[in-house]
Amino acid sequence: MTEIDKILPKKLEKQKAFILDHGKIEEGKLKYADDQTSYGWNIKRYNRLKEGAFVLNRHPSKLSKDKKFEIYAGGYVEQISKPDEDGNVRALITHSFNIEPPIKQGDDFIESFKWSSKKKKSNNWANFWNQYGMNEIKIDEFEKLVNAVQCVPAESTASENEKISEEEIKTFVEKGFIISYEEDNTTHSKRKKTTKFIAKQIDFESIQKQRQKIGALGEAIVFELLIKKAQKNNNKLPIHVSKVEGDGLGYDIRCWNELGEECYIEVKTSTSKFSDGFEMSRNEIKASTSKNANYFIYRVYDLNIKTRECKIKIFEGPVSSETFNLEATSYKVYQK
Repeated sequence: MTEIDKILPKKLEKQKAFILDHGKIEEGKLKYADDQTSYGWNIKRYNRLKEGAFVLNRHPSKLSKDKKFEIYAGGYVEQISKPDEDGNVRALITHSFNIEPPIKQGDDFIESFKWSSKKKKSNNWANFWNQYGMNEIKIDEFEKLVNAVQCVPAESTASENEKISEEEIKTFVEKGFIISYEEDNTTHSKRKKTTKFIAKQIDFESIQKQRQKIGALGEAIVFELLIKKAQKNNNKLPIHVSKVEGDGLGYDIRCWNELGEECYIEVKTSTSKFSDGFEMSRNEIKASTSKNANYFIYRVYDLNIKTRECKIKIFEGPVSSETFNLEATSYKVYQK
């Protein structure tokens, strides 16, 4: 079973948790998008769900063919939009995961589960769930539920395509982005150091037009960091090759070190924590091998748009099973 603390952010001292109903139907159509990246509701009817909450997703019994509810996924409420004039809001759900198989009504586990936040009649779920579909539970109940099942990180979360607001862009431009970065040269261990840097010259309007917002933001931050470093050392300025030459080279940025040697930078960005790892394509692995020690991975993690902070850890290539734990996450399938 996957440890949930490797998927979700660190638990807060007064961590809140909820079970949210998905799939609300009105006039034969979904009222809200039934996905793992967002959740919509009206704060005039329910106003207890806040940013930072852990959530589980539930399909009510009326939506299933066998008339049994299921708890099938979960995630983290990273951001809640401002309410419209009617009080409608949407939550951005990140760190999403699937429960495989789902927790199903009738299963011994859920039928015998000991609830402390609610009262349940024996073999009867009548009046247990909130009619509005939003149920607050205790954090220990949440942990007991997810730790008893298989939680699998979803392939993608809303963070990677998150929309950055105009107000946030203005703040970034005026105040910059605070970055803590650490060099971790496996060959030159004595060069390991942690440094603070503030990025201000980021083209956020250009980033906003790109589909992968978080990835583009990470590349922009690293690119400015490398520009500042080149200017300080009087080196040749770096080139953002993924923008000017396109993707497919196996790296995002080309720069030059103090000796004038070409270096190749691949940027991997996420809002999740460092231990979650990152994905690399076959082409990127191949590039890291061919470029050898001149290939670097800039791992941008814990990227927080609201606080304008992130961390960067720098790895020296090549990427191989000798220096990294590599796990196959996809396969190409052909018919026999």
